[in-house]
Amino acid sequence: MHGLERLRSAYYGFWLALSERLGRVRGPRPEIAAGSLDGGSLPSATSRRIEALRARHGVAFEARLSRPTALENYARLALLEDAAAAFGEPLPRGGRVHDVGSASFWYAPALVAAFAPATLTGFELEGFRRLRGGINRAERALGTIASLPGTRFEVADYATVARPAELVTLFFPFVTPAPVLAWRLPLRVLDPAALFARVRANLVPGGACWMVNHGETEAAVAAGLAAAAGLAPAGRFVCAAPLLPRSAPPVVSRWRAATAGAAGAAGATAAPPGTPPPRASVPP
Repeated sequence: MHGLERLRSAYYGFWLALSERLGRVRGPRPEIAAGSLDGGSLPSATSRRIEALRARHGVAFEARLSRPTALENYARLALLEDAAAAFGEPLPRGGRVHDVGSASFWYAPALVAAFAPATLTGFELEGFRRLRGGINRAERALGTIASLPGTRFEVADYATVARPAELVTLFFPFVTPAPVLAWRLPLRVLDPAALFARVRANLVPGGACWMVNHGETEAAVAAGLAAAAGLAPAGRFVCAAPLLPRSAPPVVSRWRAATAGAAGAAGATAAPPGTPPPRASVPP
C-alpha cells in the first residue's frame, strides 16, 4: 500500500468508526414515489421490456420508489431473468435469501420479485452512512422494505453471521483495493477470502450463490476467490445488453458448495470470527 493510500484508508476508517459509534435509526425513511415513469424518454426496447417485467412479475416499482430507483430495480430484475435463462433454469423461488453488501437496500423490491423468498435479509457493514437529506442508509432501507413481507435489513459484518440460507446474492462485491477507496472505505474492510468462506459456510446443501461483477477482469478475480473458498461454478452469463447502460458488462455467475474433496483441493477455510467482508459497490 502506498503512503497516500494509507492516509486515505486511515481517514475513511476514522469516519467509519465514528458513524458506527454515533449511528442510530430514527425510523423508516422511504423515498418519494414517482407514481409513473413519465418525465423522461426511454428507448422503445427498454419500455417494452419494463412492460413485460411488470406483467410477468406483477410489479410497479415506481408506485413506491423514485423514478431513478424504480428504473434500477427493473434493470436488476431483467438481469436476473436473463441470467436464469442463460443458465437454462427458472429463477430459484422461496427459501431464505441473504443479500450481502446491500447499501441502502434500494433493490430489495427486485429481489422479492425475482426470488419470492420466504425471508430476505440484507446485510450492510456501513449501514449508518449518511445520504442526502440527513438520513442514513438503514433508515432508507427500512423505508424501502416496509411493504415487503419477510424482508429485513441488518447493519452487520456478514463474516460474523452464522446463519443458514438457500440463496446468497452478491452484487458487485469488492475484490480489489481500488474500488474500496473509491467508495471512501478503509482497506481493512477488504477481505474477500473471508467473505466467500462465510458464504460457503452459510449455504445449506443444494443452496446457491449468485454473484454479479463489473466486467470480465473483476469477474475472473472473484471467481478465483470463490473457488478457493470451496464454491463450485454452476453457470456464467455476460450481459452484453443490460436494460440500463453500464460502464462494463455485468457478469453473473452461479455457485454451489463444492464437494468435500473439491473444497479441500481448493484449500477452502472457514472464516475466522470477526473478519470483515467487503461490500457490494452499488449505488447508495
